[in-house]
Amino acid sequence: MNPIKRFLKLNTSEKFILIKAFFLLLTARIMLWILPFSVIKKIIKKITVINQENDANSKISIETLTWAIRVMSIYTPKATCLTRAIAGQILLSRYNYSSNIKIGVYKNEEEFEAHAWLEADDGIILGESETGYKPILNMSGNE
Repeated sequence: MNPIKRFLKLNTSEKFILIKAFFLLLTARIMLWILPFSVIKKIIKKITVINQENDANSKISIETLTWAIRVMSIYTPKATCLTRAIAGQILLSRYNYSSNIKIGVYKNEEEFEAHAWLEADDGIILGESETGYKPILNMSGNE
């Protein structure tokens, strides 16, 4: 089925979340292209403050929010694992969920890889991988 037809069949809430996810992915991608990572970390820390008093947004599940990031990353140019993790953390914070971006590395004799993923409730919710990455950076949005 055509992606536009699938989108039109969704309920209003799902459409809204997908649109939010797309713009957050695009914003994260642009930030990664033009800003130093230290500045990005400060921006993320500032905008991912959890407002415990406003729990009206918490009615949307973490699964729905991460689904939106996964779906819309297909339509976002160069949406890397770090792009998805940043957008996911910001989106989750808007719905009063705390999460952590982790960046890790994997190295053996033949290759070196870096990967970013998003964790919440002691589990990986975006950026799952079968490779055993060693975490080198933890970016909690509400430190």
